[in-house]
Amino acid sequence: MSGRIAVTGALGFVASRLFPRLPGAPRPIAIVRPGHDAGALAAFDVEVRRCELAAPTPDAFAGAEAVVHLAGMSLATALVPAWEAAGVERVVCVSSAGVHTRLPSAGAEAKRRGEAALAGSRLQWTVLRPSMIYGTPRDRNLVRLLRWIARCPCVPLPGGGATPQQPVHVDDLVHAILAALERREAAGRAYDVGGPEPLSLRELVAECASALGRPAFVVPVPLAPAWHATRLLRRLGLPWPVRPEQVLRLAESKAVDIGPAMADLGFAPRVFRDGIRAEVSELRNAGHGA
Repeated sequence: MSGRIAVTGALGFVASRLFPRLPGAPRPIAIVRPGHDAGALAAFDVEVRRCELAAPTPDAFAGAEAVVHLAGMSLATALVPAWEAAGVERVVCVSSAGVHTRLPSAGAEAKRRGEAALAGSRLQWTVLRPSMIYGTPRDRNLVRLLRWIARCPCVPLPGGGATPQQPVHVDDLVHAILAALERREAAGRAYDVGGPEPLSLRELVAECASALGRPAFVVPVPLAPAWHATRLLRRLGLPWPVRPEQVLRLAESKAVDIGPAMADLGFAPRVFRDGIRAEVSELRNAGHGA
């Protein structure tokens, strides 16, 4: 990719790993919502542009040959017309493997609408659907689990933790993004991206505990009572880190087929044991106390 690249979600942790690996010339464009502090982007040689992504204007993407969209697939419905009007040719969007859920989900449905808008456009598009993303102190998934295990060896798991998971390291996702930008054969395709093989949630907890050098004991919790309790806590407005929908999704397999991404994008993700040990090392080096 020799043209200019714009990146939405520029303040997120995926973008923080992507910017150092983008070509330095021409300068990438970092799209930031109005009112958000863009000071963290001073570490990268990027041009900051402000844009309200729910009501975008083509000017924000003027001069960009390609866009990497990290700000949420649901926003693509509004962004596609702006990208087309700005003359963008190539778009790589990060969606979510959560679109495969069979449960009622407003979030998954909004992502599906975004993917459909992209598929109906004139753009050369690629959609990447990562499973659970991990790998930095800023991830919103495994950091909370690591901190829990560091404080308490008992880990309650609705359903006992038998459901397959397939987390993907953020740097492996970035590799897939870069490959999708370069490989024209990826245009018009959607790829699931995850780790090299599934592991149960119970096994995931054990690997996290091993990386921390801490014991962890799984406490099975029946799924239905866990869902009702979570629903009640959320209705009462009490602080609770998961939604009822997320509890139910613990009974759904998170395994994904990464074969097409391996074939078309050269995707070769690291094993979870190596990835989570690297994340624990980053947490400790950053003083997060895991």
